[in-house]
Amino acid sequence: MPRTKVVAGPNGSETIALTAEEETARDAEEAAWTAGTARRNATAEIQRLEGQVTNRRLREAYTDSTWLDTQEELIVIERGKL
Repeated sequence: MPRTKVVAGPNGSETIALTAEEETARDAEEAAWTAGTARRNATAEIQRLEGQVTNRRLREAYTDSTWLDTQEELIVIERGKL
């Protein structure tokens, strides 16, 4: 099924097929989006992990830094994926 777009016409909106050039441009956009999936996932995971490092967790790290050290290791792993 060919891709379409909606354009304004004199009698309201019309749905028309994309031209070959528009199809090629859209294919390139989709390929770029797909190629960036791993990077977006890693970035989201880094944000999630960093969000878990709260003030309370930092205070607890003064007596036992095991959790914080593990969290930092996980963040380093995700940054390696970028």
